[in-house]
Amino acid sequence: MTGPPTTGTDAIDELGFARVDIGRGHRRGHPEAVFCEGKTTAEVVAIAESLTGAGAVNVLATRASAETLRALRAAFSGAVVHERARLAVLSPVAGRGIGRVEVVCGRPEDEPAAEEAALVAEAMGSRVVRRYDAPVHDPAALPGWLREQDGPEVLIVADGTGGALPTLVSGLVDRMVIALPTSASGELPGKAALLSALNACSPGVVTVNIDNGYGAGYAAHLINSRGHE
Repeated sequence: MTGPPTTGTDAIDELGFARVDIGRGHRRGHPEAVFCEGKTTAEVVAIAESLTGAGAVNVLATRASAETLRALRAAFSGAVVHERARLAVLSPVAGRGIGRVEVVCGRPEDEPAAEEAALVAEAMGSRVVRRYDAPVHDPAALPGWLREQDGPEVLIVADGTGGALPTLVSGLVDRMVIALPTSASGELPGKAALLSALNACSPGVVTVNIDNGYGAGYAAHLINSRGHE
């Protein structure tokens, strides 16, 4: 049963097939994201219309198929679509570009998850620097490569191999590292990278789930923005 949305910070829009948390933006500062996997294209568009219709900006549609991305581009004027990251930003508004979040990886196959994280942090208002050329096959070059950075508040390190890269980076910087395991390779995609990150011997490494670029980008923005409020 559907009905008009409630109001305030606890506002819910009842669509029948979904209860859209349109009050989340007021409570947390950022609207609910639309996780597209498992939903039909029509359902994704309806949920996104509910959020943008309530005034939400920079609404993120994540894990979207090519068909869903095409439908979102057609339904929302100005939508920014990123096919490789399987993500769309609806009702986009340029962020403040505060602080600095650095997103790191060293293999092309890890870039989709890394890019999802970068786009999420940007949509939330962080300044993001992408560094997708980490010397993963030459760890001895990593210290010099990292010295080229310019003081990020937090780093996201995407790695789908043995998962050593987040630990190596953490041991060389004085900032929080968010490990983002990816499912890009291996017989058990992402599992080795996840377990390695969870058991990191370097303090200051926190881990999100496999391919969870959204969670990594969201957490990085929260860390980054605290010193710039």
